[in-house]
Amino acid sequence: MKTDEANPLDWLAAGKVRLRSADRLYEVEGSSPVVIELLQEAAERYLKAYLLSKNWLLVRTHDLNHLVAEAARRDVRFTLFAKVAQSLTEQFWEQHYPGGDLTEVGSDYDEQRRAVGEMAGLIEGELRQTGSESPRQAQPPAV
Repeated sequence: MKTDEANPLDWLAAGKVRLRSADRLYEVEGSSPVVIELLQEAAERYLKAYLLSKNWLLVRTHDLNHLVAEAARRDVRFTLFAKVAQSLTEQFWEQHYPGGDLTEVGSDYDEQRRAVGEMAGLIEGELRQTGSESPRQAQPPAV
């Protein structure tokens, strides 16, 4: 199956896979740098799915602050996720390459996971409401 970077449903599926993977890994090892990276990547993909569904031109960025700000320009409810965007973006970069300070990475995981779950629910609801999501297409590929 070939994916399309302009298709919100492909980004949504990728976000679901990463969120599910973060949850599974968290059950095994708790909050770790890899779990944080998966959670950040899930949030990034959910946000890109939403933005692309609103005719946004794809920007290749890992900065959740930028993506949440773009989403908030379209729907004020996304301002609720500014704090988690800041925290996850900072922690993502701290652990992404050697040399970062891992002291705080994952320290607020439960709060981050709850917020990303709320954001994912909002985005999935918006995509269903606009008809951008069909039951067949929204299923993420098996891991």
